[in-house]
Amino acid sequence: MAAGNDDGGTFKNFKDLMRSKGDEPTPAPDPESERGWHVEDEGAHVDTSHLEDGLEPDRFARERVDARPRAFGPMDHGPPPYRDTDSEEMQLLHSFRVRTVFPDDVEAEVASLPSDPRPEDLEGRIDLRGRTIFTIDGDDAKDFDDAIEIARLADGRIELGVHIADVSHYVRPGTKLDDEALARATSVYLADQVVPMLPEQLSNGLCSLVPERDRLAFSVYMVFDADGRRVDQRIHKSVIRSVRRNTYREVQAFLDGANEPGLAALEFLRPSLELLSEWTKVQQRVRDAKGSLRIQSNEQKVVFDEAGEVVAIVDAERHASMTLIEETALAANQCVGDHFRDRGLPTIYRVHPEKDPEEIAAVAKSLAQHGIRVPEKDRLTGRDVGRLIRAARKKSNAEALIQRIMGLVERAYYEVRDHEDVAKHWGLAREAYLHFTSPIRRYPDLVVHRWLHDLAARGDEAAEELKADAFIADLNQTAGHSSVQADTAQMASTAIFDLKICQYMEPHIGSKLTAKVTRVSRAGLEVRLIDFNVHGFLPARRLGDRIKVEGATLTATRGRRFKSFTEGHAIDVRVEEVDFMRLQVLLELAE
Repeated sequence: MAAGNDDGGTFKNFKDLMRSKGDEPTPAPDPESERGWHVEDEGAHVDTSHLEDGLEPDRFARERVDARPRAFGPMDHGPPPYRDTDSEEMQLLHSFRVRTVFPDDVEAEVASLPSDPRPEDLEGRIDLRGRTIFTIDGDDAKDFDDAIEIARLADGRIELGVHIADVSHYVRPGTKLDDEALARATSVYLADQVVPMLPEQLSNGLCSLVPERDRLAFSVYMVFDADGRRVDQRIHKSVIRSVRRNTYREVQAFLDGANEPGLAALEFLRPSLELLSEWTKVQQRVRDAKGSLRIQSNEQKVVFDEAGEVVAIVDAERHASMTLIEETALAANQCVGDHFRDRGLPTIYRVHPEKDPEEIAAVAKSLAQHGIRVPEKDRLTGRDVGRLIRAARKKSNAEALIQRIMGLVERAYYEVRDHEDVAKHWGLAREAYLHFTSPIRRYPDLVVHRWLHDLAARGDEAAEELKADAFIADLNQTAGHSSVQADTAQMASTAIFDLKICQYMEPHIGSKLTAKVTRVSRAGLEVRLIDFNVHGFLPARRLGDRIKVEGATLTATRGRRFKSFTEGHAIDVRVEEVDFMRLQVLLELAE
């Protein structure tokens, strides 16, 4: 699914992400001995030695992760490079300690699982198989972890049902499958491959909410009034049967009234899709009123030929229909977060802090040099940042300005909070917001599912466990580890993307190309190669001496010659080198 982007700042390349953490990318050391690049998170190493005897988990998260066997090896699916551990792709994944295979103990447990739910699995669940429940995902998605339904009630209010794959029914505490899921903590999505958190028998099969198959789910029903306020909710386990698998592209075409082959098959969903579109627009107005950050994605996609070679880098399609699912996910995540807060119980929340005022001041000073004025107010909101970005898009050096504006945005992370120390999410302008809607690909969602079930099944006994110091310490370890793994997964994904660009551009070494300067710094020029839609770097040493940067312009002298380069302007460059160590396309001026 494509849930709302709640991770704060995003980064166009590996180097930017590392800079955001106060580090610089360096060549990877021997992958046999240590990780090439790493992220530290104190939460992943919570000390439990001081805890007194009492309620506590059988094993703490850190212990479970450390006990897992090695899991790097050739993958049995995907393009050829991922089946060869000596390939550039696999060596990169190894440097990030990505677990590419499932150990034998996990495979043995998965082998005993059925391909479809058994009759006994349906006991105690609400049967929703006769309802109009459907999925909307990307064209190439296989792990369908969310399905939806929507209806207008007799009193005019809207009831939304969000049905999430009940992974917790199959991934049980104490199993090797659960330990492995924790160790991975997230699926890793690459340009041409997916390294799943769960074995494919689960992620693409038994847990995936595929159409016309019985599937177990955790259902969240919410009722909204005309102003978009949630006024009622209920949460329970269920069995569903999706009536259709839809894609964002076809749903968008259908809502736009396009005359395309195959769209007639969506006609029976027209009432649901039109009502969902109406509800979504109301929710977006509510978000905007609260000061939520909403920005348009600038994600790129790699296009491959049948042999797996890169043939193009294109801007990823963005359909308005994606917001339909984004808003349903946000609503369900919030509903479950409120459920824990209202019961006075701790859990793993998604925390997005405000930027430090001193850091805001520094970024504001930099932006002022480029004609972008950051509002002077006690508290900057996501809506303020969104307005700055919209203003930047009108300028010729929009790309560089947006990168600088995103310096006003912190990164989000997982952390244990409760009703007294309420989790806050600055970007979404929400409190007590958590992740619930993607348990196939995120371990914190699975933890939330598990405790939801325990609280419903065991009541006060489970509540006392959840509030016990030892269980909170275990949750903190899980939250910290999951934050580390989420950041590492993003870095691995970005590194593979940059590798694909290097492979794409290597045959063009020596070629003269037209580029647009996207950002200047004392280190040199970051540019976009227009014909290839990729970024490259022109080091300052190739420009001349006495480098000086003022605002959006870099000047350099070479002998008696004076040169000036301004963001947003075009220059002619030549591909000098493709650096596979730093994953950069290095350029020189074409003179």
